[in-house]
Amino acid sequence: MFNTFSADRDHFAKKFSAPVFDPATGLDEAGLKARLEAVWAARGNRPHPVVKAELYACVADHVQIDVSPHDWYPGFGCWDRNRRPLMEYTGRWAAELEQAGLLFGESFRRFSEMGASRMWIDFDHSVPQWDDILELGFPGMLKRAELFRSLHKTRGTLTPETEAFFDGIRITLEASLRLIARLRDHARRTADGNPRVLAVAECLDRLLAGPPQTTYEALMFDWLVFFFGEHIDRTQVRSLGNLDRLLYPFFQRDVASGRYTEEQIREFVRYFLMQFAAIANYWGHPFYFGGTRADGSSEINPMSHLILDVFDDLGIMSPKLQIKVSPNTPRDFVDKALDMIRRGHSSIVFCNEPGMMRALIDGGATPDEARTCHISGCYEFGVYGKSNGTGPAHLNLPKLLELVFNDGADPRTGICHAAETRLSDVKSFEDFYAAYLTQVRFTVDRTIEAVNAFERYLHVINPTNVFSATCEYSLNSGRDAFSNGLKYNNTTILCIGIGTAVDALMAVREFVFDRPAVSLAGLKQALADNWAGAEKLRLRIRKSDHKHGNGDAGTDALLVRLANDLGRMINGRPNVRGGFFHASSHPARQFIELGKLTGATPDGRCAGDEFSKNMSPTPGMDRRGPTALIQSVTRVDSRVFPADFCLDLMLIPAAVSGEEGLAAMRGLLETYFSRHGLALNINVFDAAQLERAIEHPEEHEGLQVRVCGWNARFNDMVHPEKLAYVERAKNVSA
Repeated sequence: MFNTFSADRDHFAKKFSAPVFDPATGLDEAGLKARLEAVWAARGNRPHPVVKAELYACVADHVQIDVSPHDWYPGFGCWDRNRRPLMEYTGRWAAELEQAGLLFGESFRRFSEMGASRMWIDFDHSVPQWDDILELGFPGMLKRAELFRSLHKTRGTLTPETEAFFDGIRITLEASLRLIARLRDHARRTADGNPRVLAVAECLDRLLAGPPQTTYEALMFDWLVFFFGEHIDRTQVRSLGNLDRLLYPFFQRDVASGRYTEEQIREFVRYFLMQFAAIANYWGHPFYFGGTRADGSSEINPMSHLILDVFDDLGIMSPKLQIKVSPNTPRDFVDKALDMIRRGHSSIVFCNEPGMMRALIDGGATPDEARTCHISGCYEFGVYGKSNGTGPAHLNLPKLLELVFNDGADPRTGICHAAETRLSDVKSFEDFYAAYLTQVRFTVDRTIEAVNAFERYLHVINPTNVFSATCEYSLNSGRDAFSNGLKYNNTTILCIGIGTAVDALMAVREFVFDRPAVSLAGLKQALADNWAGAEKLRLRIRKSDHKHGNGDAGTDALLVRLANDLGRMINGRPNVRGGFFHASSHPARQFIELGKLTGATPDGRCAGDEFSKNMSPTPGMDRRGPTALIQSVTRVDSRVFPADFCLDLMLIPAAVSGEEGLAAMRGLLETYFSRHGLALNINVFDAAQLERAIEHPEEHEGLQVRVCGWNARFNDMVHPEKLAYVERAKNVSA
């Protein structure tokens, strides 16, 4: 039953893209939908956590399932995250609130149409308290929840709302155990003597009885918690945890006892990683390595190397790997990851452990909470087991420049939902910058008001029964972990296009005021015409040395000024969940999507083009190498963006080859982290390679690109996205 991976690869090609289930195992999509509608119709006035749990139980009891002889992990008939069964019902609760005028206000709608600030209700950032629940198992989680219910009764804090919270968790966990039993029984019925299917049944039987005892059982438990939370309970499980540290004790016991060999454990890991590669979510699925023990030593261990080796051998793009790096991190492990990147495995991000600790302590965390922090999503971080952040708003910084030129009106839609500024009042660059900050402040203030309006109802719209059950802090508080049930309940505003905004501001300073080449009115017209008839001016602006990422003193000073102003406007403002707002430089895909809604900008960018991403330069504008780029970016104190602070480096193959090239990569990483940078993405390719991939995609099927906080196949990108990478690579290669 081991070492059959090559023969089983076809299974993964179909498991999530074209799954086939035995009809005897449960209801098909239409049948399940009808059963869910019946549960919904009978909900009466029962509390939302209870109704949500009953809907969850309906899925658990009736969804089609599969245990395959070609896999170590089961399949479910509700894998598609975009069509999760309970999305319909949480959406109905949101619609009820919206119809009552309680959810979305004028700013939410107008900003969304304009593209000035894009907002949504975010249930996509949760990290289970993996250490605790691996020790408890599913039966222990249920017992713990009932214990905390009893404690609330003893304390006199078992209000009707708290009782509904615990009822929802109980119903959910009982249904989860029934689903595991269904899987076990199905495996036993269909095994026909197959040793792998029988092993799956045995593993599930052990998890029904108690916590995992072996590496395989721990991985199975991780897979089930992920699937139950993300695909059934409609709350994205945004990290599989500190996987190497969590698995190492199981690995040690298995090998020492002779229960499994190291090669057998590699197979369990190989099939586990393939679940997420086959799901193929565009944004990838993360887990993290390393960390620092209480005695100051590194958490990197033999399991760390085993997982990294298996991932390297598979050549997949997801999961995405996050590596905590400290001075104590073994060099050979860092070098192994760097070598993988230069060989094309770009689904790795390095995260600066001392830098993250510094930011968390500055935000009120204890040193121990900061040391044991989790990493989630792309490279966000927080206090493990006690925090849950949301990212519901994206602030379009280049768009707000467009509003300055148009006296607060959006030229694309005609909507005027902005501060009152007049271009005719601008007589100096300081006047222009002040008008820009006025627009930014208006948008930040209204965005925070809008976010607070809908975030007060997160626990009403989507009670997070699975996630809350994993967090002892939530159980102790008796409140939903996505509401104000944890110690740190912060909300992030993502600031989009920082580098592009700085370049645009510098262009106004240089070409309108310092070395006048065009008037403000003339520049306004050129932007309105998308540079038609002003191509010489556009090219002159594009070629200016005053671009972010090149070590230019004036540009760097403006970057620091803008970053500090954004931090003062956002950081530390209270949210409605008992936490605070934090600023982030992470754009997700909005550097593309909001770029489409934004006209031409003074830096020479054309209407609809993408912006800079993270703390990185606008594509093609960094011309003086990675050292100058790092110096420019890290002039900003990363604590200004306490939610994350990431830089994307692009290096050419010739510069990173051999031992000297590896040392150069390590030197850049160490330099960035020594200056308190928090996360580093690296792409290694040259412009010629990318141009060949555009012309002959069939010859470059495996070409991976680190986009922002995730990996993508170059061939899957739309043409303008590809060209942006080519443009940056040409300057890097020059």
